[in-house]
Amino acid sequence: MHLDQLNEWAGTPEQSTGFGPGEERTIMKAWEDYLAGTSRQLKVRNVVAQSWERCAAIGIDHKLPGSKTIIEQREFEQRLQRNRLLLQAAAKVLSEAQQLLIGSGSMLLLTDVDGVVLDAVGDPGTLEAGQDINLVVGADWSEANAGTNGIGTTLASRAPVLIHGPEHFCALTKNWTCVGAPVRNPLDGALLGLVDMSGAKSTFQQHNLAFAVMVARGIEAALSLQLEVERRMLLEYSSGIGRGWSDGVIVVDRGGQVVLANEHAPRLMAMRAKAREFADGSFHSDQPLLTLNKDGRSFDLAAAARYGINPGNLLPVHHDGALIGAVVIAAAAQRPPAPAVIRSKAFEPIVTNCAIMLDAIHRASRLAIYQAPVLIEGETGVGKELFARAIHDASPCADGPFIPFNCGAISRDLIATELFGYVKGAFTGAASNGNIGRFERANNGTLCLDEIGELPLDLQPFLLRVLEEGAVCRVGDATPRPIKVRLIAMTNRDLREEVEKGRFRRDLLYRLNVSTLKVPPLRKRDGDAVLLAQHFLNHLSKKHDLGLRCFAPDVLRLFKTYPWPGNIRELRNVVESALLLCDTPVIGRGWLPEEIVDYRLPEERSDLSASCRLPRLRADSCSLDEELPRASDLRSLGKQHIENVLHRFQGNISLTAAALGIARTTLYRRLKAYGLDMPRDSGSAPDADRVAE
Repeated sequence: MHLDQLNEWAGTPEQSTGFGPGEERTIMKAWEDYLAGTSRQLKVRNVVAQSWERCAAIGIDHKLPGSKTIIEQREFEQRLQRNRLLLQAAAKVLSEAQQLLIGSGSMLLLTDVDGVVLDAVGDPGTLEAGQDINLVVGADWSEANAGTNGIGTTLASRAPVLIHGPEHFCALTKNWTCVGAPVRNPLDGALLGLVDMSGAKSTFQQHNLAFAVMVARGIEAALSLQLEVERRMLLEYSSGIGRGWSDGVIVVDRGGQVVLANEHAPRLMAMRAKAREFADGSFHSDQPLLTLNKDGRSFDLAAAARYGINPGNLLPVHHDGALIGAVVIAAAAQRPPAPAVIRSKAFEPIVTNCAIMLDAIHRASRLAIYQAPVLIEGETGVGKELFARAIHDASPCADGPFIPFNCGAISRDLIATELFGYVKGAFTGAASNGNIGRFERANNGTLCLDEIGELPLDLQPFLLRVLEEGAVCRVGDATPRPIKVRLIAMTNRDLREEVEKGRFRRDLLYRLNVSTLKVPPLRKRDGDAVLLAQHFLNHLSKKHDLGLRCFAPDVLRLFKTYPWPGNIRELRNVVESALLLCDTPVIGRGWLPEEIVDYRLPEERSDLSASCRLPRLRADSCSLDEELPRASDLRSLGKQHIENVLHRFQGNISLTAAALGIARTTLYRRLKAYGLDMPRDSGSAPDADRVAE
């Protein structure tokens, strides 16, 4: 790119190729005359004169020490999220520029479309000097906040701009030289932000503007590549959605622009608009259907409202935690909800009071009404299959079969025949009539593939073909058999990491991951461990016909603080084991596994000995809610310890046994072995004993 082109874009007169001392004095005199009102014939470049006029019109104080606004942290974090695509594209370019700028006396800044600095790299001394004028990350350098400068004036001009020394409107920035170059969206040319190169005015070089423009072009190239990858992902995501449907299916990118629309979409969208009495009932696929909200995490549906599109018609598409687009469904007719939805019982088996779990249930219930594939992610034991079955029960195919299959629980040689079936003579030992596979068994229903990350790499293309073609070929047969199956995949692995390691196909991940549902581990579900423990206790007590049981308060405290590495499965097993082993109505900690009883929070571990000391005994107290020293090893129950606890509960055998975590019969044997008298009032407190039981 030639310098004369850059100068023309920046509004630089052709005869001006540098800033000597004489020219700087001329500009400074013009600025002083302009402020004094003695001259309106500004001997400065047009781009500078126009900027000074704008600054004067909005009342910028020329004594400003730089930017007057540094935005609050919360708003800044929202801007980072909203500009995530720009920041990702710029990361590598800025990292390379960082090495070039060390010792140069210059720094490079990336701003958003409003002139707020999102990132800054460069010479450490210059970065530090920038703090004097608030040329720092989080500062607003629009003209309205900082006067004429490389950032604000570039945004106002929508073109590359050089602002040198005395050309700045504010006095304290006149010791700086800066150039700005816009960064535009490669798809529609919309301004996304800009690159600014700043330093002391002594660092001015004619090629600074060219350097800033090249950096901006590098970011745009990275953006173009990234957007193309996202576009391919969206097409992959949507390739199976709407196949054979009479509904309209529209795929939009992160900017709300239509990427793909099936043949039914224009007609159905137009019908929806006319039904809402819009004069122009046509569907304009060249206009954004959605707009990204300020948080960068959701879409604003205002533009889509004319077509009757609401959150229930929308399937957001995420990748690496970022919202990259959405699939919009325009139903041909109002789809009646499944019976499970009418009864509102599909998600009842999921017991929770936790906000993040309730959000997951809400998301799952929205996904359920469509046939799009769902990928459920979560650690082992979090209840992924419970979500999968609930999605099936709340879906239009609820009357069809729900077929689970664990890809990691069967030998590699048998997976293909289990999934796809086989015909007579397909292999030695094959059944004489062949056999249908899980896909055919799930026809008109849901196939749930657990541990999908365990599927052998060489079988993944066959699964991909079934998903894309909606037909399955049995092993040993070339005849495709049409199927209509809702696929739900589950994994405890990071499939994106598996793709990078070459153990999982990227195109298959795109097909499975139309929408992702993340089920949080139990340790992140505040209060749910106690809620679930009591739920399991009630359920299992009825199952085993053991009558009413309850946990001692200290056991519930243990449940609340223990991290549950095995999640809900571990909790259920612990509850069932304690229930079956304990022969008292109150289940104490003595019936719990040692790893739970011995667990301490990190802050408690340093003072373990202090936590084991007995509290001061009170004869009038018989509360189970106070901390008592107990032992998981019955051999550690010494004579004095039993006497103290027995005294605390006024001789009540049931409460004492529950507090010690042992059976009453065991306590009687201990009392006899230690030569202790049976408490005289144990029989005189029948009400207390009866309540405990």
